[in-house]
Amino acid sequence: MLKAVQSLDKKWKELVYSASGFGPNFLMVLMGAYFSDAVNPAGLGADVNGQTIVGTICLVIPALFSVLMIVAKVFDGLIDIPFASITDNLSTKWGRRRPPILVCFIPMVISFAFCWWPVFGTAESAQIGNTIWFIFWALIFFATYTMCLIAFYGSLSNVCSSASQRLRVSAFKSFFDTISYCVVYALVPVILQGLYNSSGGALGIDEFVFMCLPLMFTMVIPLFMIKEGKKYGYPENEGFEKQPKIKLGQSFKITFKNKIFGNWLVVNCCSFFGLQMFLVAMNAMIIGGMGMDGVGMTILNTCAFAPVPVMLYLFRKLAAKKGLRFTYQTCLISFAVAILGFFFGSTFICGDNKLAQYLIGCIGGVIGSWAIGAFFMMPYMVPA
Repeated sequence: MLKAVQSLDKKWKELVYSASGFGPNFLMVLMGAYFSDAVNPAGLGADVNGQTIVGTICLVIPALFSVLMIVAKVFDGLIDIPFASITDNLSTKWGRRRPPILVCFIPMVISFAFCWWPVFGTAESAQIGNTIWFIFWALIFFATYTMCLIAFYGSLSNVCSSASQRLRVSAFKSFFDTISYCVVYALVPVILQGLYNSSGGALGIDEFVFMCLPLMFTMVIPLFMIKEGKKYGYPENEGFEKQPKIKLGQSFKITFKNKIFGNWLVVNCCSFFGLQMFLVAMNAMIIGGMGMDGVGMTILNTCAFAPVPVMLYLFRKLAAKKGLRFTYQTCLISFAVAILGFFFGSTFICGDNKLAQYLIGCIGGVIGSWAIGAFFMMPYMVPA
């Protein structure tokens, strides 16, 4: 009988392993922030054409594209449980977590790149073809991205030796997720304004996306760090621990009958939905309500995201002393204060009162950073 082999036996390995999903997550956030405007730039002004693929040309049929994109996102949400069941029950000589990542990695990269490439051209007659093309590859990307990340999250139970180690890896993962949002919402607008392509023109969002594609290779880190399969005796039948196989229907039954998990799911869905809405609306309030440019957006977003690593450290300390429930409640309060701060600064402080807007926005951002990191960490910290 072979003994269990823990992969993360050093602190530096915890940090490296937690960076596994940084590239795909960063590009997923980038897609959420810019993709719709990139293919349908009707609502953008002339000063933000860098956020489009082809100037102000609409590449898709807006009504059809929006409906199909909603279908694609719903599909992305529904496939989590069956994909988790597949990787949980997989048994190969290479293990059960590495094969899904290996199989899905290349399709994930290719499909993401094709989402930003209007192969049918930019003429109005090409809108139907482009709409179907973009949605088709978005479905492939969502599916392969989901499988890679599910395999990564599922591996935490056997690469970590204790709950405290899983908590640390989750905190590190939150740190990298925060960097993704900080770069997308704070730096990308400035990058698009300040960089130029090889032709001397302004750098477009599609060109920036292709430049960032190599970041996807962070997803192959688990292939080299997970110690499983026939060599290590896990999770094969002759291994140290034979895991019972749970069928898909039973997975759904276990999931929806667990009241504690159900309660947590409701709380997490509401809080994470609120976080996503706030992060998107925050830039709208900075640009629209406060009338700031890319530099102002960078400053205020930095105040919201830069303190997150310190806040995550303090979060762990407070949670160990006062409990996770109390600590999470303080995050909800700080998040509400941050939202009200930005709303007040963008609605009631108008005109040339930039100093007041900066003060309100910066203070609100720092207060909100206490919650932002925690909201990123909780979805996988609690289940782990």
